[in-house]
Amino acid sequence: MHPLPLIALLAAVGLSAGAAPPPAPLTTYDGKHDISTINLTVVYYVPRDRTPLPDWRARVDYFVKRIDAFHTRELDGRARLKITVHPDPLVTEKDAADLRRGDGDFTFFSTMDDVKTRLKWKPDRATGYPILLVLSDINWRELDDFRRERVVDGKPRFEGSLGPDGRHFPGAESGGARATYLRDPGYGMGLVSGDGWRVPYSGSDCVVYHEGIGHSIGLPHPTPIDDSVMGTGQYKFWINQSYMTGKQKRKLGWSPPPTTPDRSTDLFTVFTAIPAPPVPKPGEAVGLDLAWPTGAKVKTLVVRVQTELFGPWVTLPAAPAESRPRRALLGTFDRPTPVSYRVDAMLEDGQTAELWGYFQVKK
Repeated sequence: MHPLPLIALLAAVGLSAGAAPPPAPLTTYDGKHDISTINLTVVYYVPRDRTPLPDWRARVDYFVKRIDAFHTRELDGRARLKITVHPDPLVTEKDAADLRRGDGDFTFFSTMDDVKTRLKWKPDRATGYPILLVLSDINWRELDDFRRERVVDGKPRFEGSLGPDGRHFPGAESGGARATYLRDPGYGMGLVSGDGWRVPYSGSDCVVYHEGIGHSIGLPHPTPIDDSVMGTGQYKFWINQSYMTGKQKRKLGWSPPPTTPDRSTDLFTVFTAIPAPPVPKPGEAVGLDLAWPTGAKVKTLVVRVQTELFGPWVTLPAAPAESRPRRALLGTFDRPTPVSYRVDAMLEDGQTAELWGYFQVKK
């Protein structure tokens, strides 16, 4: 019996000459733990002297969908977020003052220890890399995050981050978001304070990813600083407009695909809805300037607004039927007020996207 030629022998065991081996699994930044699957537990944490948001679940679901889509896109589907949202607000026996007895680190560790105890959460790596992400109802210091005001010397003072054109982004001294990567035994914990998520400023989704995934798998701030999701992306973009740097992704074990993906037709990547004007006056017409993917044909577009954090969402009249509407009209507001908005879009090809934002009507 003649031996099989080498090329036939390779084929017989499922290989081919010159075939590349399968990529190694992605790991934490230090290479120690497999993050091909991340088991992310998300909790809405409420001190006993606070009232849970009536629409808290819609807000939490929005952010987890955003970070999941970003994670999949940036790592080309090689890593998966398996997300579990705790079904009810976790109302603690502690009040806000109990959690603010020290500095921001004290608030972080007090909150995380309390959540772990109440949930009996244990970082089991048997089915994936564990992360505990807490979306807190409070900030490190008292702050009205809907009006973005802190009382100083008996008077309200604005405390927040504004872009050059007056657009609102997360970032307040009273915030206190934190995260940590624990190499041994191997898990991550992130805390997003109220200012980072309760009100949907552009970039809030960047904060949730930055703390909840990025730092929790060991990613540092880039040096030099840049506009990536681990840099200053939260002060400039929604997460779909941000990115992970190639250098940081390579540290996780990622390698570029053979061809650069074309994202120009991807609704998640391209869609934005920016207030125009960014700071409208009372009685001034305001709309949302919309950006669509190449060749997009819009099937449905639903816009809702809210002018009180605990108030209702009002669905606006449907926009005129257009295949690519460039603006969604919100109308006018008769007095100074904060405004949160939600936009749900569906394309004829079945793609869907949800985008939340915020602006203030001012004199």
